[in-house]
Amino acid sequence: MANATDAYCVPGATNFNKAYSRLHGYIAIVICIIGSATNSINIAVLSRREMTSSTNSILTGLATADLLVMLEYIPYALHMNIKIGPQVNKNTYAWAVFVYFHSIFSQTFHTISIWLAVTLAVWRYIAIAFPQRNSTWCSKKNTSLAIISAYVICPFLCLPIFFAMHIIPSEVTPMNNSEFAEDLSLPDNRTVYLVELTKNVQLLTAIMWIYSVILKLVPSIALSVLSTCLISKLTTTDRKRQKLLKRSTNGPNAPEKQCLSEESCARRSSRTDRTTRMLLAVLGLFLSTEVPQGLLGLASALAPDFFKSCYSMFGDLMDVLALFTSSVNFVLYCSMSRQFRCTFARLARRMLSATEEPAKFANKLEPTTQVSQCHRAAIAPNSRPSQGGRREYYLNNTGTIALYNLADLVQRDT
Repeated sequence: MANATDAYCVPGATNFNKAYSRLHGYIAIVICIIGSATNSINIAVLSRREMTSSTNSILTGLATADLLVMLEYIPYALHMNIKIGPQVNKNTYAWAVFVYFHSIFSQTFHTISIWLAVTLAVWRYIAIAFPQRNSTWCSKKNTSLAIISAYVICPFLCLPIFFAMHIIPSEVTPMNNSEFAEDLSLPDNRTVYLVELTKNVQLLTAIMWIYSVILKLVPSIALSVLSTCLISKLTTTDRKRQKLLKRSTNGPNAPEKQCLSEESCARRSSRTDRTTRMLLAVLGLFLSTEVPQGLLGLASALAPDFFKSCYSMFGDLMDVLALFTSSVNFVLYCSMSRQFRCTFARLARRMLSATEEPAKFANKLEPTTQVSQCHRAAIAPNSRPSQGGRREYYLNNTGTIALYNLADLVQRDT
């Protein structure tokens, strides 16, 4: 087996697989626990009313798919990679069915997240390239339809995986040099059940073509093209905005107009750039894991022996990379989206305040001379102070904004 592996794969692949397999279960479980928590937070924040948008709806659907993959992977990693009891007890028919189910379930929901990422790129490109039609093409109805379509169509795309494996019984005795013999405590023969790939080479080759091309390379190519178009369109739009800004500042009161226009343009451009950079980072993470899997799958389709000799040697590593990619979106959202940070902070404060005594939240107002960016963003931009006085901002002890007219307060006091 080592010779066959060396012929198809990089030298030392077998040794790497043996060394890493001892750590894979623990690494995967830690990533899944953290990723389950962060994706749950993503769903809670992105589904808030103030965060409602077509982009955030797609991100919520993506986080849901990633969460399901991680929750299901935890018992799989415990069963396959962490030695808890006798090995022979891990190969009952029930566990074999679970492993069979895992192979289909994890790939299906991972494929859903991939195609939702493609949908996300399409929606963002429409928002930048066709802003006048964005509200129509990327409406709430169309967004919901796209998300539902991904959850309905992707299981059918992954259906060939169902035929790639089958459960077989195997007789185990203490004397047959089986991998289970050292754990077999009973002298009687035992039957274990294993999940193995089909022996039909033509069927397996066809399935690998579907896996590598349709499930991996096609969405990867689509993401690459859309990401390139996004960057190009963003650069072109920014260039046009700068030219328009220069024309609008020619004439009377040009310095004042230029100052106001540049400030407004800078804010709008900054928001657009942050959103696009965040989405490009999400798409880049997908590409970093899907392209290698697609290429290895394509090599397995071209050379049937490649799958067992090389692909399987890096299967656990590719699983961990995919799990890691699905767990770090929370960090991207927090670092690149102020609205996400503010909504998360308000949600966290609300959850913490719910555990404290109600008496602590009396209607006691304390004036403040500063308003944080999060609270300033929550203030309506069109609010104006009433005549006869100016408007002052206060923060009550629950963190919400209170607006008071100072002239009215003075009259009330006098």
